[in-house]
Amino acid sequence: MTTHEADRVRNSALSAEEIGKRLLKLIEGLKSRDEISLDRIRAVMGIELKLEPGALGAGFPSGDLGGGWRYVLDYFPESPSSSKGVKLTFVNTGDRFADMTAVCSLDFAYYDQSLKSMGFVSSPTHGPIGQLEDLHYVKTSTSEAGGDIVISIVPKNIVVGSATRMCVKSISTLG
Repeated sequence: MTTHEADRVRNSALSAEEIGKRLLKLIEGLKSRDEISLDRIRAVMGIELKLEPGALGAGFPSGDLGGGWRYVLDYFPESPSSSKGVKLTFVNTGDRFADMTAVCSLDFAYYDQSLKSMGFVSSPTHGPIGQLEDLHYVKTSTSEAGGDIVISIVPKNIVVGSATRMCVKSISTLG
């Protein structure tokens, strides 16, 4: 087994709850968005992402978390068109409308309260018919060197079409 394969096996064993908590820990420790780096992701989250020369980003997909759900953790380095950032997305390989129970142990309310307790202020974005599309959370940088930290959460009902518990489809830093 190669080192990369060993990293993949170790990382793929993280549950949706554990990867979510680690991402929140990463966000909590940031003084500005400029502090997002592969080294910091490795140190705080324990995820071994490798950025290949010339690549636009680095990503890591988990194994199946149940019901066809998995997560993808992406890192994007700074480029002329965007700031560096990190994104956690939950995807279902077979049915994008599948019940999200397998990846919703940390639901939208948990992420929302966690970010607000870190000092983030939220603002919803609504679509053309009034539907909630995402929420942006902003926290002013406490570093003279970097920009404000902006987080975007795309919520999704645990079961599409129901007005019950909200889960998180994706959470990312924005530049």
